[in-house]
Amino acid sequence: MSVRSGLDVLAGGKAGQLNGKKVGLVTNQTGIDRKFRRTAQVLHEAGATVCAMFGPEHGYYGVEQDAIALTGEERDRWNNVAVYSLYRAEDLNQPDDKETNPFGPPPGSLDGLDALVFDIQDVGVRYYTYPTTLGILLEQVNIPVYVIDRPNPLGGTLVEGPGLEAPFSSFVGRYPGIPVRHGLTIGELALYINRHILHNRAEVTVIQMEGWRREMAWEETGLPWVATSPNLPTLTTARLYPGTCLVEGTNLSLGRGTTQPFELVGAPWITDPDELAAALNRLERPGIYFRPTFFKPIYFPYKEEVCGGVQIHILPDVSALGPEQMVRSGLLLVATLFRLYSEKFKWLPAHFDRLIGSAKPRLQLEKAEGNATSLQHLFDQWEDDEQGFKSQIDDVLLYK
Repeated sequence: MSVRSGLDVLAGGKAGQLNGKKVGLVTNQTGIDRKFRRTAQVLHEAGATVCAMFGPEHGYYGVEQDAIALTGEERDRWNNVAVYSLYRAEDLNQPDDKETNPFGPPPGSLDGLDALVFDIQDVGVRYYTYPTTLGILLEQVNIPVYVIDRPNPLGGTLVEGPGLEAPFSSFVGRYPGIPVRHGLTIGELALYINRHILHNRAEVTVIQMEGWRREMAWEETGLPWVATSPNLPTLTTARLYPGTCLVEGTNLSLGRGTTQPFELVGAPWITDPDELAAALNRLERPGIYFRPTFFKPIYFPYKEEVCGGVQIHILPDVSALGPEQMVRSGLLLVATLFRLYSEKFKWLPAHFDRLIGSAKPRLQLEKAEGNATSLQHLFDQWEDDEQGFKSQIDDVLLYK
């Protein structure tokens, strides 16, 4: 089955609504059509004039590491248009004031524009920051916003994880109630945020895909895969990310600075990886296997130190969309690390709570000293969050 992304649809001649308009373009390296043409080129050929460009976290070229603030103005090397950063601070809890919010468009950058076009590949996980960037734009801009839709690499059928609790809103999860794995495309998520949270504040148009179905794996789409950020290079990484990213809220390495980020988890003080792997495999998590290993990151934490740990493998008979309980598996991974290495293990409590969207999981594990069975009641509560979210999204689903 061949899928046409929203950009392919525009390239195919359905861009009359943008013809003659002066537009700003929010994009990065993932903004390409199936012929590898950049979004700016497709818009130009469709009759639009790209007058300003905007890059999210990791930058317009997608080369910066996470949480690296980018300030100042640069020029697009291909068409010499001004490029502005939408990630101008490292602090994830910045004020929401329109004039001072460093994650909104810089003052004056939208002057003279008729519309804003958003074209970035998302990965379907709440704590990936591109949807937050999109949401802030919907909160602030007063010109029409066109969202070029692309497939959710994790599919559109599974919702998993707790809904974000309001006190833990941040740049890695801004909108209360959205689960970790939300099952929406970036266009559907834009409609959900605008309708259910912002009360239709923005004028949003989704340039829909053609041929995509909710149960499709990325490999079925025929679309090229581009690393969505420096540490999310492959589809395997994307499929593990909903769970393994939780390790980011601890003092362990999750493989940043290796060729397998989010697939490797470990630390220099794990000297017996076989013990860790055996404990994790006894949990019998569906679709994944933990292999004992050693690795040496070239990036923090533990730069140039040999770390013992595990590599998480996706089993060959698992769904093509990846492990169905990856968020639960990620929390159980953290629980096991906490239990086995309590003297060395440390929480980064504020960040961990922001990622999972609640303090409850961390406090429960501390109370139970990492006992994995203590999480079952919490997982049962997640089912209510998951079902509640599913009941709210019917009006924004664009595909069957």
